Amino acid sequence: MHLNLQKPIVSYSLLLIAVLTGFSGTFSPESSGNKNRPGTTGSSRVEEIYAPFDTLRTDLKDYIWPTNASTVITSSFADYRRTHLHEGVDISTNNQNGYPVYASRKGYVSRIFISRRGYGKMLYVRHADGFVTMYAHLQRFNGPIDAYAKKLQKESKRYSLEVDLDPSMFPVEKGNLIAYTGETGTGGAHLHFEVRDSALNPINPFLLPQVSASISDQVPPRFDMVAFTPLASGSKAQGRTRTWVVDVKKEGPGEFVLDDPIKVSGQIGVSVKVTDQADVLKYKTGAYRFEMYIDGHLVFTSAKKFILDSEAHQVMAYYDRNLLRARKGRFEKLYVEYGNRLPFYNRLPEGTGPINTSELEPGEHQLRIVTWDLANNESSLTAILSVSGTAKR
Repeated sequence: MHLNLQKPIVSYSLLLIAVLTGFSGTFSPESSGNKNRPGTTGSSRVEEIYAPFDTLRTDLKDYIWPTNASTVITSSFADYRRTHLHEGVDISTNNQNGYPVYASRKGYVSRIFISRRGYGKMLYVRHADGFVTMYAHLQRFNGPIDAYAKKLQKESKRYSLEVDLDPSMFPVEKGNLIAYTGETGTGGAHLHFEVRDSALNPINPFLLPQVSASISDQVPPRFDMVAFTPLASGSKAQGRTRTWVVDVKKEGPGEFVLDDPIKVSGQIGVSVKVTDQADVLKYKTGAYRFEMYIDGHLVFTSAKKFILDSEAHQVMAYYDRNLLRARKGRFEKLYVEYGNRLPFYNRLPEGTGPINTSELEPGEHQLRIVTWDLANNESSLTAILSVSGTAKR
């Protein structure tokens, strides 16, 4: 059984290989079994999206937590922003300024950026392998860097500043004090922290073991609502041509269900409203990884590992625009729309993920969605799909 807008494109065994491929100290290529699959359309476009992350090399274990302000995350990687996907993580500073900011790795301060908007005062530190860490909303830089920035501001007679620096000017060792947390730019007091590759593509900082180990989290993500959206002419969810949104019922720790079967016909896109909350912290962010199954067969997978810098604006390729406009909340699409260039989907091509009932026998089918947070806490949602109409050929 294959569920897709196009003809069958991939076997479930290959999908499972893609899901299980992970990081083990360096960024490594996905399984070669996923490349150039028979019947795949647009395979060259898929390779173009994922290729930048196949050849990257960095020591994932060499990065440390960048501040002693807290280990509380107030916003995660790829969280929703109105015009873009969040390209780093936000670390709470307890609404205070002046906590030390440390270089996460050995390297040199490669750029100073100062603006009254956006990231405010920001430092870039480039490392020997070309990777870059970035630290934003700073109150001030350390003594020599701050003095140099003020000198340039005075010479230009402008507050705004963006200057690239020679590697010899401000070398830093891992753990060196480079700045202090603040609330410059947009938003309240916090530290925005990013990790980028040599082409400045954002990488999820929680792929770094010492960074992820800093967070205490034993609370699994929570399913709040599920939406079923008819995607083609004649398609219906619960007898309607409009999106059908359903509240989720919690059955037990990490287990959620829909009480009643959902009637579907045609091509249906599933999206979910999921929140993740670490232990007793009040801040809620998005989940990290999803898998979706029909009758036990894996039909979709995603993980927020990295973003092409040129495609960070594709926030509405991932989140459901119509449900946002309807003030239903931030629903994450469990399908890859055409034109989506986000590298979240383990090389699944455009058009993957929608439920195509013409590929299913009439009757009831089990829908199961599994999600994980960055600490690998797991939750699942189970529902019954009631399929009518044309039987599987």
